[in-house]
Amino acid sequence: MAYARAPHGGPMTPPPSRPRRPTWHWLVVGGIALIGLFVVAAFAVFIGWKILDRGDPEQTVDDFYSSLQDADCELFMESTTDEFQEATGLASCSIFDHNIAGVSAVDYEVTERTNRRGYAIFEVTESYSADGQSESVDVRFYVRRIDGQWDLDLMELVEPGSNPIA
Repeated sequence: MAYARAPHGGPMTPPPSRPRRPTWHWLVVGGIALIGLFVVAAFAVFIGWKILDRGDPEQTVDDFYSSLQDADCELFMESTTDEFQEATGLASCSIFDHNIAGVSAVDYEVTERTNRRGYAIFEVTESYSADGQSESVDVRFYVRRIDGQWDLDLMELVEPGSNPIA
């Protein structure tokens, strides 16, 4: 790089460089970037939590059978809708306790599951003993998502030869 001669004949000085930014400037920029990363990370954690906290509708079916087997009225009330409780006649814990006291173990197997918008539909085969004989019945459960929670909303017997869940 060649320097031009100064007008007074002395050595040429290099052109002035841009002034350096003060350290506090870089600290402020870094702090703002760090706060931005924390906000993005917090938002990502919140979204992930909401996705993972959607629950499992099949757990509602499990809770329903557990509530019957253990005569757990609170679990029954938590896992079913008010409409279901009224339709089954088990709208209060005193009625539930009176009617469920003699229920023996019921084995069940989910044989089919279909998800719909706001619903999960399960076909379940129940096996139990009645009067010393093994019985089996197919039941269809409609589990509805209400206020972020899955609740058993409707139960119907599946007649032999009826149409499968479509």
